[in-house]
Amino acid sequence: MPSPNKLTMQEKHPELFLPETNIDRRQHGRVVPMEVMNLGFPRTGTMCKSYDSQSHHQPVPKTAIQAALNILGYNCYHSSVFFSHIRDCDMWNEAMDAKYLGHGPRYTRADWDQLLGNYSAVSADPPAVAFAEDLIAAYPDAKVILVEREIESWYRSFDTNIIAAQWSPLISFVSELDPWFLRPVRRCHRRWATGWMASGGKAEMQAKARQAYRDHYALVRRVTPRDRLLEYNLADGWGPLCEFLGKPVPSVPYPRVNDSEALQELLTIIIKRGLYDAFKRVARFALLLAVLGVGIWLYYRGS
Repeated sequence: MPSPNKLTMQEKHPELFLPETNIDRRQHGRVVPMEVMNLGFPRTGTMCKSYDSQSHHQPVPKTAIQAALNILGYNCYHSSVFFSHIRDCDMWNEAMDAKYLGHGPRYTRADWDQLLGNYSAVSADPPAVAFAEDLIAAYPDAKVILVEREIESWYRSFDTNIIAAQWSPLISFVSELDPWFLRPVRRCHRRWATGWMASGGKAEMQAKARQAYRDHYALVRRVTPRDRLLEYNLADGWGPLCEFLGKPVPSVPYPRVNDSEALQELLTIIIKRGLYDAFKRVARFALLLAVLGVGIWLYYRGS
């Protein structure tokens, strides 16, 4: 097996290279029970691996908790799923518009079963983190994991990785060039920022981040029954996690990964893919125009 440093970008981030499935989740329902929900704030180690039985692909883990859940056998929904299920953005947008703008009915268990029906776990990264209390109520038998970091350490990571990407002029520019892939993902995340965090720009999001962090943890603790909640420290390893989930302790060491490095790599690939997709589609259109133009020229030349 090659070392992590020798893996290609596609081997490290296969979720960004999967073919678009074009699945309409509205035509599906609950396939497997929802068992675990990772509801810590983004950038606390809560990104988890996603395996989608409909697409038969298995992305590589990016964080310690993600890798741990992978080893324990959970099939977890994360927003990286968007890149092969772009139509999911439509449902998340619908859910956010209903909750934060009052446009349409709030999502019920039936709606969540359609969107998340193939997954036995969910990660509260954007935009799912905006629905922590909704998901806790919708799945009363699911266990809840809450990973919390020291707030200043967390804020530095959140600011550098999430806020910076959310309001990146480069990402915004590329997304406007690529309405088929990057723009739907960006607009979904922008709804999360303006709705859940009530932020219209980078400075406002930075100013509100710490209080949003405190409020989120207070909310999850308030609405989750104690017997369903694990306040988990990644440094504690397998023991508390496996005991809580009723799983045997794996024979492999608890995973340690460089999550920030993985995220920066992921963002770089997203930008490159957006540019490539935009160029590819424009090139196809230009080729079509060229063929049409040559055809018209030949027609009139032979007249």
